[in-house]
Amino acid sequence: MYEGSWDRPSLDEAVQEGMLGLARAVDKYDPERGLRFSTYATHWITSYVRVCFQRAVTGCLRVPSQLHDIKSAYQKIVKDHLVSGEEPPEQVDIAKTLGITPQRLSTAIRATGSLVSVDAPVISPGSGSYKGSAAGGDGGNSQELLILDTLKCAEPKPEDQVEISFLRQCLENAMASELTPYERDVLRLRLGLDSGTGKTVREIVEICGGGVTMSDVRSAERRAFKKLRSPTSVHTHNLLAYLDLAGADITFR
Repeated sequence: MYEGSWDRPSLDEAVQEGMLGLARAVDKYDPERGLRFSTYATHWITSYVRVCFQRAVTGCLRVPSQLHDIKSAYQKIVKDHLVSGEEPPEQVDIAKTLGITPQRLSTAIRATGSLVSVDAPVISPGSGSYKGSAAGGDGGNSQELLILDTLKCAEPKPEDQVEISFLRQCLENAMASELTPYERDVLRLRLGLDSGTGKTVREIVEICGGGVTMSDVRSAERRAFKKLRSPTSVHTHNLLAYLDLAGADITFR
């Protein structure tokens, strides 16, 4: 029995699209043209059902129906050669047969390809799929390795970005209320809060044009850390919450 899937419409969906095509045929039917209504309605019903299947293959991507027609013609030529026991011709030869360019044929095949679900299992080169067994188990609770498990992203996770944003805001509030402008500038340069790259003490002295010494920079840095680590600081409890979450050893000096 026919069953739908995530890339194929169900029987109910196909029937509904056929009903829409029938309604469209009723609206546009003109008896004066000398056509039987059944012949006229067949065109619209078939067209609506065909578009339904085409949209299901490409999912949310709207691909022109002309590309689907080109791929269908391509597949028919390949199938005819396979059935007759002949080797399918090259795409260039098929493109000439269809009266289109090879680039157009390649675009149609690529654009109308089935979407791959990230929840689909990773198929091994042989048969079956990769499976991982639980440590110390007999493999009875093994789960298939999904495509989603193999995808990697260099960007931080959304929840990590939110935590970093909250931590940055908490640190900015603490620096604004506890430190002097000079101490804030030194700490920003040393930790690279603005550029993402920390500066050495010598580089900070060069940035200041020699107006401060290396000892002044180190002293300002020590004072800034001492103020931020002070138990009497207004924002200390907020900063300690992030340190506790990270498992850091919290000590006051």
